[in-house]
Amino acid sequence: MHNAVDYKSEIISEVKDLTSSKAKEVLDFICFLKHKEALSKIDPTQAYFYTPKWQKLERQAEGDIKTGRVSKAYEADETESLFADIKKGKRKTVK
Repeated sequence: MHNAVDYKSEIISEVKDLTSSKAKEVLDFICFLKHKEALSKIDPTQAYFYTPKWQKLERQAEGDIKTGRVSKAYEADETESLFADIKKGKRKTVK
């Protein structure tokens, strides 16, 4: 039976020659192993909201809110107000 040090050496030996994309897969799997207990509690239909991309967008939105770069929700007949707020920098245009 291997001890923890042997496993670590074996892992290092296995990954040292991997391509960058394969090494990224290994890192993603390590991340999964570290967080699998918490991940198992997330509804799979809601998992996207926990991705790094989504969390980055959430932080950006929080920053926009804190600095006042937000505007109210607009009704369909309020396009003039919407465009005025975009010009003032209160609302970002979507690209």
